[in-house]
Amino acid sequence: MAEKVPLFVIGLAKDEPANEVLSSKFGSALEKVQQVLPHIIEAKIAVESQNTEGSRTHYEVTATVKTSGDRLIYTESGWDILKIADDLSRKLERELPKHDDKRQRDSIRKKEY
Repeated sequence: MAEKVPLFVIGLAKDEPANEVLSSKFGSALEKVQQVLPHIIEAKIAVESQNTEGSRTHYEVTATVKTSGDRLIYTESGWDILKIADDLSRKLERELPKHDDKRQRDSIRKKEY
């Protein structure tokens, strides 16, 4: 297995529970995707908080995964940071079938008997 991908969370305090939730959920999704996309250099999650004085906080989260070939950018916004973390992880895991070349099977028609 390759080494762990560096994951940076920007915009949240280190002691905030939302920081830990985003790091753990998106980090586990990165480990799954790294089997198919082995050339991941780093991942960055930028969080913008709005309405912090009220009882609820609105989050706008942008996740950027930098690979050797290109960048994968995912955005999500909402009131619940747990739902945002799940949605971002799901979007990243959708890259698995797009890049997995090992799933191709030989055609039945071209099979020689």
